[in-house]
Amino acid sequence: MTYNNAENYCVRIKCNGKIGSGVLIAGCDTFYVFTAAHCLGDEMPIIKEIEIQKQTDYQSEFKNISVVSIKEFDSEKDYALLEIDFEDEEKLLYQYKIAHSFLPNTTVEFCGYQGINNDEYRPFPCKLITSSDSNHCFKITLYDGETFQQAGNDGDLIAGGLSGSGVFVYRHKTPFLIGILNSVVTEQAYNSDINCCSVHHIKDYFEDYIDLSDFENLINWEENNRRERTESEILAFKKTDSQFFNYLYKKNKVLYPDSILCDEITVNQIRSYLSMKENIDTYSRIYPDLFSEFKTKVSKLVNQVKTQYSLSVDRPNEAKLSQRDLQNELKSILEFMPSTTTFDLSEFQLIEWLGICTLNFTNND
Repeated sequence: MTYNNAENYCVRIKCNGKIGSGVLIAGCDTFYVFTAAHCLGDEMPIIKEIEIQKQTDYQSEFKNISVVSIKEFDSEKDYALLEIDFEDEEKLLYQYKIAHSFLPNTTVEFCGYQGINNDEYRPFPCKLITSSDSNHCFKITLYDGETFQQAGNDGDLIAGGLSGSGVFVYRHKTPFLIGILNSVVTEQAYNSDINCCSVHHIKDYFEDYIDLSDFENLINWEENNRRERTESEILAFKKTDSQFFNYLYKKNKVLYPDSILCDEITVNQIRSYLSMKENIDTYSRIYPDLFSEFKTKVSKLVNQVKTQYSLSVDRPNEAKLSQRDLQNELKSILEFMPSTTTFDLSEFQLIEWLGICTLNFTNND
């Protein structure tokens, strides 16, 4: 499940004729939008003047998000923190933390609504140039080949709506929010440089403020993050009342008694199975004779799978060995198929047999 992209947290902000961007953050007990203060006007606005909207993808309809209160508004340092009424996609919002201690030339990404097209968000790959610890700000620049200038328009026009966009650093495929965009440097944006405000200004609102220089901390965070995603997927599969999933999960509990490992393997199997099933369905239509032979050969193994490879075991390794031997036999009878498909087809068939109880493993009590 690939949630961890900067665009998942991007919102559009309209206030008193101004249009900007913002970033969603999950706090301890509520949710917030962090944005540039100038996106809300020269002075603190009243709540009813603020309109926050979110898309599920860059071409979907906008959904409104209600503002509960204005927690911070600093026009000098150009940041604002808005508490919002937000109940959807809670799991998605817990996929990242705010962070500090980043280094120059670090790759970053931001996503927001450009002034020239504020109905679609767009992600931008960048790198950090420099930072100021005393003022809690930093500067980023677009990578070579990227520019804000388009069709003769000045860079500040193109980038105008991007103010307030969340700036993310990725570690172990996990995003960490480090700040927001404030302004493009110079009207023409010759160097595609952007001034940014650090999340340090709002760190007191959040439990975790990750030190990106602490390698061990990052590894632990990614492991916990991956476990949370796996657990959420397990719950989602269970809610479907899928007999296939329930049977598969029971067999994996025999093969992998450790619950964390069992969850991870089951989720990976479900992902692989659904992906391979789609491919097999497609190729079955293109090469009907070849895949008809595949189904015929596999069906001839069913009785053998039930009687020879299905076991009641004292130790997980007994079941694993039986599963390995069955996969090897599958590979041998599928040699007539293209060599690049043999492993995937044998893996697919194993998962399917586990999920429909043709291949059955139980524990001896």
